[in-house]
Amino acid sequence: MHGRLKLRPPDAARRRQREEKLRLYRSAMATLLEKRERGELDAEALALTGTVLAANPDVGTCWNLRRCALPPDPADWVPGELAFVGGCLGVNPKSYGAWHHRGWVLRRAPTPPAAPAERALCDRLLAADPRNFHAWEHRRALAAEEDPEAELAFAGALLSRDFSNFSAWHHRGRLLAPARTPGSPREGGGALPPHRLQTELELVQNAVFTDPNDQSAWVYLRCILSRASPPPRILCLYVNREDATLAVTFSRPVMVGAGSSALTATVDGSALEGAWRSGEGRPRPSHTWLCDLPPDLAPPPARPRLHFRVSWEPGPAHCEVTLLPDENEAWWQEPIVARELFWPEVGVAEACVLEAQAETCRQLLELEPRSRGCLLTLVLLLSALDPLAHEEETRRCLRELQEADPLRRGFVADVASRAEAAVGVLRQGAGPDGAVRLRLPRKGLTSLPLLEHMVLVTHLDLAGNSLGGLPPALGGLRRLQVLDVSRNKVTTLGGLPPLPRLEELCLEGNPISHASALAPLAACPRLARLQLAETPLAATPEAAAHLAQLLPHVDITLA
Repeated sequence: MHGRLKLRPPDAARRRQREEKLRLYRSAMATLLEKRERGELDAEALALTGTVLAANPDVGTCWNLRRCALPPDPADWVPGELAFVGGCLGVNPKSYGAWHHRGWVLRRAPTPPAAPAERALCDRLLAADPRNFHAWEHRRALAAEEDPEAELAFAGALLSRDFSNFSAWHHRGRLLAPARTPGSPREGGGALPPHRLQTELELVQNAVFTDPNDQSAWVYLRCILSRASPPPRILCLYVNREDATLAVTFSRPVMVGAGSSALTATVDGSALEGAWRSGEGRPRPSHTWLCDLPPDLAPPPARPRLHFRVSWEPGPAHCEVTLLPDENEAWWQEPIVARELFWPEVGVAEACVLEAQAETCRQLLELEPRSRGCLLTLVLLLSALDPLAHEEETRRCLRELQEADPLRRGFVADVASRAEAAVGVLRQGAGPDGAVRLRLPRKGLTSLPLLEHMVLVTHLDLAGNSLGGLPPALGGLRRLQVLDVSRNKVTTLGGLPPLPRLEELCLEGNPISHASALAPLAACPRLARLQLAETPLAATPEAAAHLAQLLPHVDITLA
């Protein structure tokens, strides 16, 4: 592994040597365990642990016994233990037990050991294996109290010798990330200062023009441009008088409930006491959370004016919506930001920086048209700049990426699905009748992202794609009335939550074979029409009877 040569099977002499070594190891371990049972953790036990660990540093029991057998005054044994662990790391540089013991010793040292000696150990081990993550973590711990510029120079020196050193790129990114304080958010690390960003972009440019097909520099580029992930916030409030439900949609999945972020709502100034439930029907983080309105809030035939105010504890502001007496529904929705649809984490505010990087990618593709990292990065940059203006170029790059990277066709198809969904969301709009139609037919969709931006859609066309099912997040579309999923790859509707306004569903041309696969539709109270022509289920003689029993009030078309 990692370019190491395979060893020949041992000859008879080496076999005897290994057998003798194993005998001594077993004898020492047996003696150690007996002394532990008797509570004799003395100098002899310490020596025995040294014998065993010098031959095999991965015996965790021996490390534990050694810590118990050490004298009480750390000043008597810290230097010796550090030297001993160094010898063990020479046997196995990636021994978890040895690295843990070294950290334990360093924490108990009366005076901090010389940092240069510890860095020299890391340098020696990293020279032998640049992927030794234990040595990298140890060096990062040392760098926490040192000048980060020196560590950046160290990482830069390694990269100048080998641009494909993933560990050095990762070390550099960790050094640029600011330290988190207790209670600080975990989203991203904040955008880099302009001078530092320019330095990093120049380093990446040198790397990608040296070897455009190496992925490490491309991954690092996407990381330094994705350092300002926006925190979750409320995108939409929707209230329906007939369904007696208030729906709150967030920009990212959140958990609402006991021990999690507090979501509160008031109606005309009085607290709404109902429990929140996920729009996906599962107790897990979700984009949409629902709360049932109390029956006595507006008993028929009364239709009072209702004012809703929703607050979310981590958010800085509240959202409000008013349901008028002559209305059955009302909503508030945040304006859609195009650059947040595809790459919300991009932390560079200046579009000129993204444009410059996109132009660099275009120039590189003229030299290396099949560079996977370059194609993917260009897709992300174009979508972050303006998905509509770069729609055709994005599609072309994605087609070329699928050809250049056939082993990751599924990933590329999901990226393409997000790009198509983003374009569709930006083009959706309400018609004269108030219906919001979103058309995504024959777009090659393998997934259905960005549903949190489709919550007001009433007509959704997904015909002729490659969807294998309907996601539970579809439950956040509280206004959806007509859904066309014909000629996809849907085999079952398992996991689909109730859709309160759904009236018509088209599943023609999908490989649905059993009526039980449609069982979730029984929970859709307004479903009136279901089209199942050209499905294996429609060809079975008993289909009509089974479906009539499952969905007695639905007009079902089988031919």
